[in-house]
Amino acid sequence: MTGEEKQHRQTERKAYYRRNRRENICFPVRLEIPSDEGGTQVIKAHTLVVSHAGATLDMDVTIPIGMGLQVSPPFGGTILAEVNGAWVEQESGRHRVSIRLIDPPAWTSPERFSVSGGVSQEQSSLRVHPGTSQMLAEYTAYLNETTGEETPPDKVAANILERAFQSDEKFQEWFDAKILEDLQAWEKACVREG
Repeated sequence: MTGEEKQHRQTERKAYYRRNRRENICFPVRLEIPSDEGGTQVIKAHTLVVSHAGATLDMDVTIPIGMGLQVSPPFGGTILAEVNGAWVEQESGRHRVSIRLIDPPAWTSPERFSVSGGVSQEQSSLRVHPGTSQMLAEYTAYLNETTGEETPPDKVAANILERAFQSDEKFQEWFDAKILEDLQAWEKACVREG
């Protein structure tokens, strides 16, 4: 067996044993990395290969291995990720970066819609039946009494909704499929731009 055949077999074996299937999907992402001045630097990139828990990105600059960054996909939310590979593609001279999603650990995780301090989030209001509103008020009082914390009713309602969404397996399957559709739509848009 030649060295080239051996390397090809090793590559095939690695691909077979990977935990996450990889897809050649292209969509734009916005990256935020720490800058030398203490703030953040915004970088625009495109995915080349996407797995459930990471991606290979094409960009104008390189990011060092081990660097943490915020990834904002075009279908909403933000994800904390880590660079686990960086190189320059020889043919094009373009920078490539491989990222591993950390928090949440997948593109389709509903937690990517959580927003940390300082970032505004769209608010929505819901009309509820007066009986439901009363039940929410009582549940809020119960939680505040049993936990010893002061949580406002809107936060209690948001937590209830989030738990309901995450526990509905059929919804989660639908949501995963919807994200895949969004990824494919962004890929088509990206191909038209390119």
